[in-house]
Amino acid sequence: MTLKRPHAIAAGHPETATAAAQILQQGGNAYDAILAAMMMSFVAEPLLASPGGGGFLLAAGPGQEPKLLDFFSDTPLLPVSQIDPEAVDFYPIMGDFGTRQQEFHIGRAAAAVPGVPAGIFTLHDKLCSMDLPDIAAPAIQAAQQGLVVNHQQAYVAMILKPIIEASAEARTLFSGLVSGQQWRNLQLAEFLTTLSSSTADWFYQGPVAATVCQQEQGLLTAADFAQYRCDIRQPLQLSINQHTLYTNPLPSSGGYLIVEQLRRLKSRHDELAVLEAMQHADDLKRHRMAEVCRGTTHISVADQDGNLASLTLSNGEGNGHVVGDYGFMMNNFLGEEDINPDGFFAWSEPQRLRSMMSPTVIMHPERQFAMGTGGSNRIKSALFQVINHLVHGGQILKHAIEAPRMHFENGHLDVEPGFAAPALKAMQKQCPIHTEWRNHNLYFGGVNAVQTGTTTAAVADFRRHGCGMVV
Repeated sequence: MTLKRPHAIAAGHPETATAAAQILQQGGNAYDAILAAMMMSFVAEPLLASPGGGGFLLAAGPGQEPKLLDFFSDTPLLPVSQIDPEAVDFYPIMGDFGTRQQEFHIGRAAAAVPGVPAGIFTLHDKLCSMDLPDIAAPAIQAAQQGLVVNHQQAYVAMILKPIIEASAEARTLFSGLVSGQQWRNLQLAEFLTTLSSSTADWFYQGPVAATVCQQEQGLLTAADFAQYRCDIRQPLQLSINQHTLYTNPLPSSGGYLIVEQLRRLKSRHDELAVLEAMQHADDLKRHRMAEVCRGTTHISVADQDGNLASLTLSNGEGNGHVVGDYGFMMNNFLGEEDINPDGFFAWSEPQRLRSMMSPTVIMHPERQFAMGTGGSNRIKSALFQVINHLVHGGQILKHAIEAPRMHFENGHLDVEPGFAAPALKAMQKQCPIHTEWRNHNLYFGGVNAVQTGTTTAAVADFRRHGCGMVV
């Protein structure tokens, strides 16, 4: 008789994790659960995840080869020579992060082809065991009844205020994202009800695509939607100390940079070696390698049979325009400097956009992990440090995630509090230009991870007020 293990879930919001738990308790597998959590994230984390965005899912477990579902966004088919930036809806706004401000570009022309719905149907077709309407039920109910807005989502709304106030429809839809208030999204509930009872064609060749394509001063056409497909890729693989790591392969850059940092460590795993590996990755990143947008969330699930699912989603910051009466905003990936390294509207041919998002699975004879994080270009450094603590430091999952982090970029080192004085002195000598943060901060990512095997654990990063639960 096969011994059943507890389920484990880690997500960016308690309701996102609870949706996965409900499905697992109904007999669903890890993939049913993570799909339910994905759709709940549209309700509970609406400025980070959306049907108008894109993402990646890494699946692994007993009796199956690990696989990576790539449903990130495509650039439009329209030749760039025919795009007049002055004639389309595309303009800059500033996001206020307190001590830092950052420019984003939004508008209808900032939207790339959305991949999330294709990811939903591909995941359901390939790996799920339950009917899609049953998987969608928790999210539909939450959208109808409403959720109390927590501090984290209210903070995101404050940062992105210029975006959610960019159009009358967006102001109406997102006006209730205030901490402590009940927020409902009846339009999204109806959208999810119809989507879960339909096929991908309803979205990509039906009324939703038509609504987007009819918007003036945008770039997407019916042909963009009709040809979009979720790609299934073989994950990038690395063996370390009896651990086998699987992560997001090229054309995305995050997994490649994480693997290169781990390879760079060789026989040294101390803080200075970690910094040197980060400096190496920063050099590699400059060679036309892209980074992911900031509006990102991550979900990890392990079920009682040992199946692992790791999912990272993004909507960028949103493009400021709600799609018809469907209750969600399109992405602004074409307005992200990080994932357009050659400049805006400068792709040479239609292509899948690159990303730093890196859902990851680690397999070991006694323990297995699923993990990932949001955090823009900090994704590669946050995951690298957590993995180093697990496979070289032998730390338990909770300590690996809660350990202080550093991040090196463009000659500048950011350091969280908590490093020992000798290590900090050595890092400062290696990199004189640095900032010592007074507190742990979401700037350094939000790693949400689960563990199964001889021990079951679920840890959501305190830096982003996530939720981990063992069911």
